[in-house]
Amino acid sequence: MKITMLLAFLAAFSLVFCIPQPTISLSMAVVKVTAYCHPGRTASGIRVQDGILALSRDLEYQLDMRFGELVKLEGLGTYAFEDRMASYKRRQADIWMPGYSQAMRFGVKHNIMLVKLM
Repeated sequence: MKITMLLAFLAAFSLVFCIPQPTISLSMAVVKVTAYCHPGRTASGIRVQDGILALSRDLEYQLDMRFGELVKLEGLGTYAFEDRMASYKRRQADIWMPGYSQAMRFGVKHNIMLVKLM
C-alpha cells in the first residue's frame, strides 16, 4: 500500500514538475500604421533616423519588445523599435520620416501585420 502511494505521488510529481509546460509567446499583431516626423531623440535616447519605429505601449508589453529589436511590417519593410507612442494609443505603430510632407503622404495604413523578428 505504501509503495503504491509512493509511486502515485512520484508519477504526479513528475507530471507537474518534469514535463515542460507550454508557454504562450506572441510575436505578431495586426496594427494601424502611421508616420511621424520630429527632430531630436527617441525614447531610447538615440537620434531619429530612417528605419526607426515607435510602438504603442500595449504592443510593447504584449510582444515583450526591447529597444533595438526589429519588427517587420508587411509590405512596408523592417524597422528598429526605438521609440514609444503616447500612452492612450492602442495597437499602433508609427514610422519615423524626415519630413512632414512625407509623413502626411504616407497617411494611415490599417490592418498591417507586424511580426517581431527573433
